[in-house]
Amino acid sequence: MLRIDALILAAGEARRFGRPKQLLPWGENETILSHVIDQVSKTPGIVSAHVILGAWFDEITTTLAKTLKKVNVVHNPDWQSGMFSSLRAGLSQFTATPAKTGENDVDGIIVLLGDMPFISAATLSRFVAAAPAAEPRPLIASEGDRPAHPYLIRASHIGKILSLSGESGIRPFIQKEFPEAHKIEVEKSVGRRDIDTWQGYFNNRPPDSAEVVPPP
Repeated sequence: MLRIDALILAAGEARRFGRPKQLLPWGENETILSHVIDQVSKTPGIVSAHVILGAWFDEITTTLAKTLKKVNVVHNPDWQSGMFSSLRAGLSQFTATPAKTGENDVDGIIVLLGDMPFISAATLSRFVAAAPAAEPRPLIASEGDRPAHPYLIRASHIGKILSLSGESGIRPFIQKEFPEAHKIEVEKSVGRRDIDTWQGYFNNRPPDSAEVVPPP
């Protein structure tokens, strides 16, 4: 069996919200980020999860202290440089040991965003199930004929990704690999839908979410 880990990128400042978007209520007794972590934790075949935090680090780690015990928390001090810095910080966790030389080596890494609570354990399970047959190709969510989220990269891809300048994020890698990648078809409401504005939050959050008042 392949060892599959998950990276959850959640280091952003969410300036439009004026507060940690990761902590906004999402259903009963959950927040956006805790829900994402819960879906990853429920996915059979994902061995461990790594959550990359940056802005609001203290607030998030204090509020979600119990939930974060399920994962490895990685602090990205360079979060202001953009999302690619968080991906780099996360992937750097796997570069110390070459793949397939020890019991803790990783074969595949599912990358997902901490503000995309619509990616369910069922969707993640499709990536885990398809990973062995698709090796050594990456697995990329596809909405129609366009790449979406999440995606699964192999240990052999880490060096290529870390060598990118970061100016365009991981997009050059995804665009280059997408034609030959193993594609997992997802609905637009899953693979391209994040929580980016207050209106988007209120329009999409579960009805049993706790009340919250946006800033004036």
